Amino acid sequence: MGAGIPTTATYIILVAVAAPALAVLEVQPIVAHFFVFYYGVLADITPPVALAAYAAAGIAGSNPFKTGNTAFRLGIAKALVPFVFVYSPALLLVADGFTWWLFTITLLGAMLGIASLGVAFSGYLVSTLKTWERWWVALVSFLFIAPGLTTMAIGLVLMMPIAVIQYNRSRILTN
Repeated sequence: MGAGIPTTATYIILVAVAAPALAVLEVQPIVAHFFVFYYGVLADITPPVALAAYAAAGIAGSNPFKTGNTAFRLGIAKALVPFVFVYSPALLLVADGFTWWLFTITLLGAMLGIASLGVAFSGYLVSTLKTWERWWVALVSFLFIAPGLTTMAIGLVLMMPIAVIQYNRSRILTN
């Protein structure tokens, strides 16, 4: 992904290479173009090149390698959004099958999934997560990304034990 070329050139390359493969999978053309464009933009924080992260490291005077890895770790949750486009195109507002109800459910699920995957990769919710909690949150986050109320409800139920543990742990730390 991180090719070190400008976004427009990345988009042109990805449209030529990846969009036809998505068309074979019967993905709507507008969805395929959003998919490849999103990944083209995401390439700016993806190692090995991570141009945006390295430029930020130069401005901040920090270690470029650590900054690039941190940018990738914090931005990895964003890599799920294009898959939401494919599985529930209503998020794009312009794809076939758009309804406000489907858009709302998809948006809420995507936000919960991205947030929970970000929590898993950062290792912190209200307090520091243990290793098993991070794995649990990461696995549950995929239930939020899958379109539908059922998977979202299952994800919320499975996330409750972690929320209770985090709440209790934060109360102990503040007392």
